[in-house]
Amino acid sequence: MLRRLVVAVAVVAAVVVAGASAASAHAVLLRTDPSPQTTVQKAPTTVRLLYSEPVEVTFGAVRVFDVDANRVDTGTIRRAQGNREVMVPVRQLKNGTYTVTWRVVSADGHPVHGGFTFYVGAPSTISAKQVAEEAGAGRLVGWGYGVVRFLWFAALLGLVGAVVVRLAVWTPAVTQLGIGDSNTAEGFRRRFARGFPATWVVLLVAGALAVVFETASISGFSLWKSFRPSVVSSTLDTAFGHYWLWQMAITVALVVPVVALVRRTRLWGVGPGVWLGTFFTGAAGLCLVAALNSHARTLGHPALGVTSIAVHLAAVSVWVGGLAALVLLAGIGWRSLGPDQRSGLLRQLVPRFSRLALVAVVAVVATGVINAFVDLAHVSDLWRTTYGRVVLAKIVALAVALALAARHLWRTPRRLDDPRTSAPEGRRFTATSGVELLVLAVAVGLASALVALVPGKTLALAANGPVNLERKAGQYTVQLFVDQTATPNQVHVTFVNAQGLAAAEVVNTSVSMARAGAPPTAVDMRLLSPGHFVGDAGKLPPGSYRFTVVAGGGVQASTVFNVKLKGTS
Repeated sequence: MLRRLVVAVAVVAAVVVAGASAASAHAVLLRTDPSPQTTVQKAPTTVRLLYSEPVEVTFGAVRVFDVDANRVDTGTIRRAQGNREVMVPVRQLKNGTYTVTWRVVSADGHPVHGGFTFYVGAPSTISAKQVAEEAGAGRLVGWGYGVVRFLWFAALLGLVGAVVVRLAVWTPAVTQLGIGDSNTAEGFRRRFARGFPATWVVLLVAGALAVVFETASISGFSLWKSFRPSVVSSTLDTAFGHYWLWQMAITVALVVPVVALVRRTRLWGVGPGVWLGTFFTGAAGLCLVAALNSHARTLGHPALGVTSIAVHLAAVSVWVGGLAALVLLAGIGWRSLGPDQRSGLLRQLVPRFSRLALVAVVAVVATGVINAFVDLAHVSDLWRTTYGRVVLAKIVALAVALALAARHLWRTPRRLDDPRTSAPEGRRFTATSGVELLVLAVAVGLASALVALVPGKTLALAANGPVNLERKAGQYTVQLFVDQTATPNQVHVTFVNAQGLAAAEVVNTSVSMARAGAPPTAVDMRLLSPGHFVGDAGKLPPGSYRFTVVAGGGVQASTVFNVKLKGTS
């Protein structure tokens, strides 16, 4: 039954994560000037893009191309509004079609890329030539980065948990039983001496690889090219790079207390208490840096969010990392003992760890609620957004782990105290603690995935701005732009091919519009330029609308947009 439960949780988690499209961004493009797929009568001197949060342009650029794919921007990028607005001056523009491509980096280190078209005077009479595609990171980079993040989190949890369990659970237990010099205790010390430094090496290597995967992710370069120091140096100029340097400095410094805590003699004559304090200070620093390099720093209430994430990570380290140390380091010891000795050791270990885990669980739950408040705009984000669904899957995994932890806290000690049930309960605890660890490993994997997804708060910022959305439809991406400033209000639909250009082969489309509680009405669309259609929608009052877009001319592509329109002033 327990194995089936673990398999079910793992399958659900895998489906949720695999079904999530790799997030290309955490900052969302709110609006542009000129607007996408619109015609301006006066040629602009600057192209402006406004994002939901501060962005960086170390690797990125905003480029403007004419109909012949020649660049017409000056290449000089300026930023305003706290680095949320990016501005690129352009040369004197003639009438015709212009394509804008952009690649910037969110303040939390995630890439944003895309493109759009606008027209000066009137669209060109010929199709725009293909410009270099602003491709995002491939699946290898995305999945590899996820593995690296998981290993880093797992290593941090393992380091903290190993020290906590040895200090507060194992050593007091064997001392109470008077077996501090036994083979069982000696075996624990040997495993700790090997596993503790090895876990630090994983932390160091995963941390070092993170900057390479971050470089590949935000630049679009290959992993091999991203290893070059000249390329990595550009990443180090970003906010991610600054915090990464702090992370690596702390990790390298931790080697001293790590070595000191596995030695049988004092390192440099300094007592273990000093090295424990140094180790926990470094671990707290890593939790804080990880929090600073997350969504919490860029969303509302950053002080609350960063503090909550740091405490959440520390509490998870005690619970999950401690359980891992108990199962992997101490488990071999109690399994090697006879039934009576095993029960006696478990009667000391289980209550001590359960009380410690209870405090950690309370902190995990409390900070988890705060984190949800910071990241989610509405409760419905839990099932409407990919980020929310991953959070929900993580909650399910934690709920299963909590049920097992509750059993270990309240039932296992009583059964261990009963001579009739102590032996079978010892075997059962060995199994259920392993199951709890596996379920928590799934939860850590889901938490790693959250780093690469867009929070509901960020999506809500985009939803509150002008309607400028896109959806996949067959082999195309369909862009919907609702211009409520035009009289009458206009609906623009553009079919974009895999190269990021308007799909000229889509020669007509049908669009129906339905306001909440009203029957759908057709919007008469006319071809404005290759793949781009516009229709008059009359006056669109505020409210919820459903736009259904179907390609014509034998092209198999259709999609639905559910949007909320605001009133115009």
